[in-house]
Amino acid sequence: MSLVELASSLERSFDKSQDLLTRLVAGLRARRMAWVSAHPDGIAPAAELEQLAARLQTEDEVRRTLLADLAEVLPLPRGFARAVLHLNVTRIATAIPVPAARSLRRAADAATAVAKDVRRELALGRRLIGFAQRAHESVMADLARQAPQRGYDRTAQASRGLARVGASLVDGKV
Repeated sequence: MSLVELASSLERSFDKSQDLLTRLVAGLRARRMAWVSAHPDGIAPAAELEQLAARLQTEDEVRRTLLADLAEVLPLPRGFARAVLHLNVTRIATAIPVPAARSLRRAADAATAVAKDVRRELALGRRLIGFAQRAHESVMADLARQAPQRGYDRTAQASRGLARVGASLVDGKV
């Protein structure tokens, strides 16, 4: 394939990734809203999100293959080896015609923006889960301190208040 054809394939890959990432962000936001509003049916693991993640991984592998092919086809600047140079959209765009370069940059920028939205949504989700864990631990600890424990006092009578479980002997001897 020629350089322009490979760049066009890369652009299509960016567009496809952008679509998948947009759907992933929407799904993650819906799950977060379901979690915040305590709708358990929206919190359960979603097969759709797993499928989107798998399709994104497949698209990432396709893009890696395209980038490897592009690295072989791109002209090298003088004095540099292929292994040393970093391959990015800017470098590819300088080697293709201007309209194709603009289109490639637009697709890459759009995919990058949506990927940032995914990262933000994931970070927010992690923070909410951490908050819920800390809140749950705090509530359980408060309940454990407030709940009266059943036991016996020193006179072998049933205790109605807090009893020290370690010294709650029936005969009253320590």
